[in-house]
Formats: sequence, C-alpha cells, structure tokens
Amino acid sequence: MRFLGFVFVAVALAGASAAYAAGPIRESDSIDNTVTWNDCGFPVEETVVGNLNFSPWFDESGTRTRQLVTATDFRVTWRNLDTGESLSSASPYVVHKQDNPDGTATIAFTGLVSAITGGGRAYVTSGRMVILFSPSGVEVISSAGPSTDLCEALIETIG
Repeated sequence: MRFLGFVFVAVALAGASAAYAAGPIRESDSIDNTVTWNDCGFPVEETVVGNLNFSPWFDESGTRTRQLVTATDFRVTWRNLDTGESLSSASPYVVHKQDNPDGTATIAFTGLVSAITGGGRAYVTSGRMVILFSPSGVEVISSAGPSTDLCEALIETIG
C-alpha cells in the first residue's frame, strides 16, 4: 500500500491537465520524489523516478471525462539509511482515470509495483487495483494480483 502514495501523486498531476475540446492532448511530467520512512525496523529512503505521460479525453463542452496516465520508465529505489545498502526495481504502470459526473474519480491502476529478489526468493507486487476518490476519502474497490509484504522483502534483501 506504500506505493499508493505515488499513485496519489500521479492522480493529482492527472487532474492538473488543461481542459479544452480540441484534438488529443499529450502531456508529460518528470517525477523524482524521495520519502523516508521507518516501518520495517530501520530507516528506509524510497526514491521514485520516471516520466508520467497523460492522454485526456474531453466531451463537447470541454470537460475532461477520462484520462490515461502511463509510467513506462518508472523506477523505485530503496536504501537502508543505517547500512547504505540499496536495491532498485522497475515499476511501470498504467492508470485509467474516469471523471465521474458526481465529482468523484474512479482510478484503475495496473502494472508492476515492484519485483525484488534476495534471500533465495522473488518478491513481486503487481496486478490491478481500482480506487474511488471522493470528497469523503479514498476507497479501494477491488484489488487482484500478487502482493508481497514490502517490509519482509526489504528486511531479507537490505535489512
């Protein structure tokens, strides 16, 4: 679920696109975001780097109705701040954003969150997650695919 924070960044940026009824618009934005957290018993620095590509669709009035966001070159790096050890994983994904008439947004996130190898094991989190964003909060509607405990993988590999 930690990766959801970066999904929220992508969704927030997806909402910033200019709206007009002209032909297809293609926009992109580079992300280089680092956060530090300590959920695994040691301090972890997590960096996400890559490019987001936006393709919105608009109705006749110029209101955006949906948007495709792709992150084909995203990479996540985790570094144990105590030892300096680190590892990286590709993290390509696609977001299908549907702007609902009631002001909510339905987001279908698909792709690879991470693939970590170490300790004789592969830790993979990938698949499809559907999320509803509304003024009252965020609700996970469905989730499918393998999901690894990130702390278990990090403890085994860089902990």
